[in-house]
Amino acid sequence: MRSLDLGALRLAELLAVVGLPTTMAALAEAAGPGLDRGRLRAGLADLAELGIALPGRDGTISGPPRLGAPFGRPGDLGPPVAELAKVGVSAERLERILANLVGMPPPAGAGKAALVRAVSAALADPRVVARAAAEADQDARRLLDEALAAPGPITVMGVGYGRFAGYPDAEPASWLLDRGLLLPVTYSQLVVPREAALGLRGGLVFPEWPAPPPIEPLDRLQDGPARAAAAATRAVVAAEGVCARLDREPLALVRAGTVAVRDLRRLARDLGLADEELALVVDLLVEAGMLAVGGPFGQRSLGLRPEADAWLAAPRARRWADLAAAWRAADLAVEDHLVTRQGPASKDATADRARPLAGRRLAAAAARRRSLLEALTTLPAQAAARDTLAALLAWRQPMAWPPALRGAQDPAGAGLDELEATVRAVLDAATFLGVAVAEGGLAQAGLAAEGWVAGAGPAVLAEAAASVLPDGSDRFLVAGDLTVVAPGGLAPGVETRLAGLADRETAGSGTWRVHEASLRRAFDEGRSADEVLGFLRRHSSTPLPQALEYLVAEAARRHGRLRVGGAATYLRGDPALVTGAVRSAAGRRLGLRELAPGVAVTGRSQAELLAVLRKAGEAPLAEGADGSPRPEGLRPVRHAQRPAPDRLGRAAPASNGRDGHGSPEADPAAAVARLRGRRPVQAATGTDQRTARG
Repeated sequence: MRSLDLGALRLAELLAVVGLPTTMAALAEAAGPGLDRGRLRAGLADLAELGIALPGRDGTISGPPRLGAPFGRPGDLGPPVAELAKVGVSAERLERILANLVGMPPPAGAGKAALVRAVSAALADPRVVARAAAEADQDARRLLDEALAAPGPITVMGVGYGRFAGYPDAEPASWLLDRGLLLPVTYSQLVVPREAALGLRGGLVFPEWPAPPPIEPLDRLQDGPARAAAAATRAVVAAEGVCARLDREPLALVRAGTVAVRDLRRLARDLGLADEELALVVDLLVEAGMLAVGGPFGQRSLGLRPEADAWLAAPRARRWADLAAAWRAADLAVEDHLVTRQGPASKDATADRARPLAGRRLAAAAARRRSLLEALTTLPAQAAARDTLAALLAWRQPMAWPPALRGAQDPAGAGLDELEATVRAVLDAATFLGVAVAEGGLAQAGLAAEGWVAGAGPAVLAEAAASVLPDGSDRFLVAGDLTVVAPGGLAPGVETRLAGLADRETAGSGTWRVHEASLRRAFDEGRSADEVLGFLRRHSSTPLPQALEYLVAEAARRHGRLRVGGAATYLRGDPALVTGAVRSAAGRRLGLRELAPGVAVTGRSQAELLAVLRKAGEAPLAEGADGSPRPEGLRPVRHAQRPAPDRLGRAAPASNGRDGHGSPEADPAAAVARLRGRRPVQAATGTDQRTARG
């Protein structure tokens, strides 16, 4: 039902009020003169395609039960008088209501069922209800309007009696109760009965039937395709920059399982993006399967998945197509990142920003994006004003844009700002990806928008965008300030190699900078100075600056002057003996490695190395951490006797501290105390005090 426009959706709501099965004549009578027969048949045809309303040959209309469930209160109507009379409406109150409405007492001997039918018929008469409402004073009319606009019963304390009898609305509510315009659901809970609500509407569920809003086509932006291509390039370059950064430095997650705002802000500043745009890019990369959460418990981080390597090596148009397809299919409300700068929350500087990996899963998110792009693609040669675009979307898919209905029904227009903010946030996301263009209050379709709406896959979208999203050249310019400039972008392979020895200055600028830290990173990855200079000379359109060659040579000279490694044991001594031990079969098995004449290291323990050398006939000596000899004499091993469980707590026999075999006899109480980690407390008899007291 989310695909229905407002006219068809209201017709389905009317069917829920009338009840199924029904007839075409009854439905036309309930719809009233505001809905002509042509629109009625067209709406029924739309509902028939979804199996909601199936017309028969004899004029009957059937459909599924519980059709009113999606609407909550179909037609915003309350329960009927017959249902309310079962709860808290007495026969005396029904008689009083009937007398106030029609001005005559009920027939003598009429039962409650007859009174219910009479009151229901009187309230269903628009003339009777209109006359009763006209007699209401200002307070009673205000309370009635509040009850009609409320989504459920309203609360009024002290109606008729009780300690809340002085409540301001008690007297107006009592007046409305005496005329049946309000009836109690429970104590102090009042609602307008269905018959009264219909009577106030002139007997119709919907007195007015909305028509599609007029859309005035405007001239398209002349540079719209160029703007869309530039935006798509910026988005995919930003995604590449995020992947390049997270390749070496994954983003740590906070305890809540999301990325810290501080880390996002720092990364956004480095990539030249707004905080909201970076959050959107991160969410899209997660949805596209390029990023994932991993790492040990307590140190979880957001990093690249193995599939990201193949994605980065793909053509740039395919990378953009994967992002656009992920935005189309994901039910993650990524536009939440952008809605704060469009709605009232943007005025509050302390408002909490939306964060990636912690967004809402909203079933209508994908439907909103599709409906917005469909509205733009239906104007192939024109543009639309952003202000009127919200009204069009609210008509076409009101269940996907619920604030539109709330804003339309609210006289103050409370939901209108929320609708406009949501529409602009979705449009901003589409503009960021390049599938739409928005400038100066105008909006139009962008790059591959028709294929995107038609559900084309990433391969088809990439083919449509290949002409405006080229991979770039394999040539760049090296300036004298050690910057590498590629205005038209670089091919994926060349860009990946360049990113290994230079740092991108800002996202989308096509500028890298070579400095000592970036060169040191390249040397750490195993490249040599000749490889770095050879790569730069092959792809540079200009001769390399002399300062760059000096910088590469100096960085290579300083790199590796100090070596850091891991070792568990070292062997030092006579150089010839050390060399022989390293070259022996046992030395190769232990992994001995000679660092300098007379010095070798291994990852094995001292005990293993000593045992192997002694087995080979050598006489090695163990050293301590300070280099001093460490004697290896055998230490005496003693095991303290543990008393048997049945002897715990017994007094030791007095035999001069010796048993019959001459060995010391341990005191059982002392043994128990030692096992518990405290000193024994002995009584005069030599037993534990607790044992003695026991």
